Amino acid sequence: MLTGIRSSKPTFYAAYRHSTESLQRSVKAIDHIANVLVATAQGPAELCRSVVRATAEHVGAQWTVLALRTNTLPDAAIREVMHDPTGLVHLDLNQADPTVSRRTRDALTRSHDGITELPDGTVVVPMVVDGEELGVLLACFAQSHPLEQVDLALLKILANQAAVSLQSNDLIARSQRLHRRAEALYDEAERQAADLADRHRQLADARHSLDSALQREVIDHERHRIARELHDSVAQHVVSAGLTIEWCRAEVDADSEVRQRLDHAKALTRTAVEQLRAAIYAIGHTDREPDQGLPDMLHRLTTFHLAADLAVTVRVEGRPVALSREQEQSLFRIASECLFNTAQHAHARSTIIRLTYAGDWLRLSVNDDGDGDPDVLRRLAASNLAARDGYHRGLANMITRAAEMQGSLKFRRARLGGIRVEITIPLPSAPGESSA
Repeated sequence: MLTGIRSSKPTFYAAYRHSTESLQRSVKAIDHIANVLVATAQGPAELCRSVVRATAEHVGAQWTVLALRTNTLPDAAIREVMHDPTGLVHLDLNQADPTVSRRTRDALTRSHDGITELPDGTVVVPMVVDGEELGVLLACFAQSHPLEQVDLALLKILANQAAVSLQSNDLIARSQRLHRRAEALYDEAERQAADLADRHRQLADARHSLDSALQREVIDHERHRIARELHDSVAQHVVSAGLTIEWCRAEVDADSEVRQRLDHAKALTRTAVEQLRAAIYAIGHTDREPDQGLPDMLHRLTTFHLAADLAVTVRVEGRPVALSREQEQSLFRIASECLFNTAQHAHARSTIIRLTYAGDWLRLSVNDDGDGDPDVLRRLAASNLAARDGYHRGLANMITRAAEMQGSLKFRRARLGGIRVEITIPLPSAPGESSA
C-alpha cells in the first residue's frame, strides 16, 4: 500500500511521513510531560531538573536554563537550574558558557508576550502565573532553530508547571518562616508572662512579712508598675504575634497542614492574651491601703524602690492637719507616681518632696533636677491624651485624683532644673486658727 502511494502520488507519501513524525513528536511530548508531572511529588528541585532535562531531550537544545527573576519568589528553594551539553544538571549557572549566561541575563531583564524565538538561536519561554512573569525557561541552540507548534506547546506547559511548583514552594516556605516567627514571639511573651507571674508571687510573699500599712502601700505601687509594664510591652508583643499569624492564615490554603498549624498558633496567642489580661487585673488591683499620717508616709517612701544614685529629700512646712483617709491615699499615690517617673525617666540625681500646710490649703510638690520637659506634660494633660492612650496611665491617675479632691495640678520648671509637679487642695481651717 505504501508502495502504491509513493508510486502514484509522491506528495502523499511525504505528507504521510510528516504526519507520522508529528504524531511521534506529540507522543514523545506527552511522555515528557508525564515524567515531569510524576516528579512534582518529589519536590520543586526534582521537578525543575525534570523540566530542563525534558526540554533538552525533546527539542535537542545544547543548553537549557530555568531561572527566576531577582524580585520574585524570594523564599523559593530553587532559583536557577541548568542542563549542559554533557547531560549534567546543575542548580546554578556557575559552569554555564558565557554566552548562555548573557542570554539568561538578557531574558530576565525583559518582559515577554508569549514564547520568543530569537535570531541567535535562543528560545525564551516566560514562566507565568496569574499574569505575572516569574522567570524564564531558555532553550539555547548554536544558531537559529525554529520549533514546531507541538514543541512550543510542550515548552509552555513545562515552564508553567515549574512556575506553579516554585510559587507553591515559596508560599509554603514563607508561611513556615512566619509561623516560626509567630511561635518565637509567643514563646517570648510566655516567658515574660511567667517571669512577671513569678515576680508577682514574690511580691505576694513579701507582703505577708510587712508589718506596716506603708510597706503594704509600697508593694501595691510596685504591683501597679508591673501591671503597666505588662500592659505596655508584653501584651503588645502577643497582639503582634496574633496579627502576624492572621496574615499568614490568609496566605495559606484552608486545607493545608500549615493552615492547621497556624490555627493552633492563633488559639495559643488568644489564650496568652486572656492570661495576660487576668494577670494585669490581678497584679494591678489590691484592697490594701496605707494608714499612717501623710508626712510619715512620705518619709518612709524614700527608702523603697529608688535608684541608687537618686537622692530624695522630704520637707514638711507648717503644722500638719488631719486629712481624710481618701485624701492621704490620693496624695501618697501622686507622690509615689512622681518619684517613680523621676527615677525611671528623668535621669535625675536629686529630688525634693515638699509638703506645705497653710491654713485652708495644702500643697504637695515634687521637684527634680532631671531633663524632663514640663511643656510636654502640660500638653498631654490639656489634650486628655493621657486618659485615652495606654502609655500614660500614671499621669491620667494624677489628674483624676486631683480633680476628685477639688484640687489643681500644675507642671512647671523646677528651680533644680527639672520638672516641678505641684498639687494644691483646699482644707478646712484648724480649730482656733485663722486662714493664712
